[in-house]
Amino acid sequence: MTARKIVHIDMDAFYASVEQRDDPLLRGKPVVVAWRGNRSVVCAASYEARAFGVRSAMPAVRAERLCPQAIFIPPDFTRYRAVSRATREIFQQHTDLIEPLSLDEAYLDVTENKTGLATATRVARAIRQQIRDELNLTASAGVAPNKFLAKIASDWRKPDGLFVIQPQEAEAFLLPLPVGRIPGVGKVTEKNLEDLNIKTVGDLRTKDLPSLEARFGRYGLRLYQLARGIDDSPVVPDRPQSPSPPKTPSRRTSLSPNWNP
Repeated sequence: MTARKIVHIDMDAFYASVEQRDDPLLRGKPVVVAWRGNRSVVCAASYEARAFGVRSAMPAVRAERLCPQAIFIPPDFTRYRAVSRATREIFQQHTDLIEPLSLDEAYLDVTENKTGLATATRVARAIRQQIRDELNLTASAGVAPNKFLAKIASDWRKPDGLFVIQPQEAEAFLLPLPVGRIPGVGKVTEKNLEDLNIKTVGDLRTKDLPSLEARFGRYGLRLYQLARGIDDSPVVPDRPQSPSPPKTPSRRTSLSPNWNP
């Protein structure tokens, strides 16, 4: 099977960046998009706020303690959705195979693209440049032969970065990564893996499938596959959530050494 060419686009600090774009007085300031109050959580934080340890999903009161000088902005989802639609229009100039994960990120299958660009890397560069020129925002991109690797790659050089994982580089790239870098591995799963003395993807790869399934159930198969860089899930346009893991480890995409990103 011919390897896919997948691009994962992730807008940088999206809600906060939109606020800074639209109000010049906020640029360069620690902006936290959240309602104030004990029950509020952070929707987004600018990189200036992140320097103080503020993160999305953090309680707003904790964010205020970490960064007392932060400027709190109530979220305006109507505006964010409008900007998200504009990014989608840019994506559609390159491919119809677009799977949004949220307002600020999406997978694109550019194995074949509309603009005739020779490589997926060039498509990613073109999209990032259009976002900069047309929307005055920045996005990071990951290019890889599957969705799993592309998502990791997009986070590798944030903000405003581009990173490519070629098939022949996937193993060397993955093995030293902490297991917490695997999408879907939260704090609980990470702790369970640590209990098995699994701290890196390389450690995970030493475990056989039966032992992982015995400990993690169906997700054990997913862990087994991702440790080997295997992810056959297609880009499904307008799918509301990521697809379920494949049911058999024998279903795998060939990562051809001739794959041209």
